[in-house]
Amino acid sequence: MSTAAVNRSAAGGPAAVNRSAAGSPVARRTAEQRQPKYLRIYAELRDRITSGQWPAGSPLPPQRDLAGEFGVSIMTLRQALQLLTDDGLVAARHGSGTYVAARYEYDLGHLRSFAADLAAQGAEISTRLLATQVITPPAEVGARLGGPDQVLQLRRLRLAAGRPLIVQTSYLPLPLAAGLDPSGLAEEGLYTALAAHGLAVTRAAETISPSVLGPLEAGYLARPAGSPALLSHRVSFTAAGLAVVDDHAVLPGDSVAITANRSADRLDVHYSLRTGL
Repeated sequence: MSTAAVNRSAAGGPAAVNRSAAGSPVARRTAEQRQPKYLRIYAELRDRITSGQWPAGSPLPPQRDLAGEFGVSIMTLRQALQLLTDDGLVAARHGSGTYVAARYEYDLGHLRSFAADLAAQGAEISTRLLATQVITPPAEVGARLGGPDQVLQLRRLRLAAGRPLIVQTSYLPLPLAAGLDPSGLAEEGLYTALAAHGLAVTRAAETISPSVLGPLEAGYLARPAGSPALLSHRVSFTAAGLAVVDDHAVLPGDSVAITANRSADRLDVHYSLRTGL
């Protein structure tokens, strides 16, 4: 072997060792240690919450105790807590401390309303009727509902523990909806009211797409206009195939995510809604 060949081999040897060492556990630990302390604390506390070690509604340990556990100042700990707050994982109660935020799931695999699905999980859901009027439907709404000349338009605000979470605008064809009492829909679900009038909903087609909050929705939801959101569009049908509701629900992006659980033969998809305490 020539001297040049030996030199090339020798030069390549240490480089190869260095590349191998870069992926070692020691190197990874070193990289983690280079992270700011508040990011490491944030990751650890987030894991405790998402794993269920700290369940929804439970108080976090006092800030002084957590700061002592991680060997940092109160100011550094508060940086980590702020990130958890921004993620919707914790919420502060004035004079009481910081608590793990409640999370409610909206199961897309079952035919239930938003409110019914969340209430079934123990969420404190309330409904505020914002507006009701009879209008000529927009062309696309009229087409989905079979071409009625007029529709009943309902706009409702859903709140969880008093915090606004969903703005729903629903269109129902007339005269099918003529017997409904809109004022009662703050207490009685729309599906329940329809069933009482012989219009039980048995299936629905739902599409979810990314959106942003317009000025109207932003005002109702107490978020800045232009904030990220999800738009759920659902058309509900009776067993006879009659379209009875064209529903548009706007959900703020800081309080909702879509989660999928997959197996070889099953796919479960649901919203996860987070509310501050």
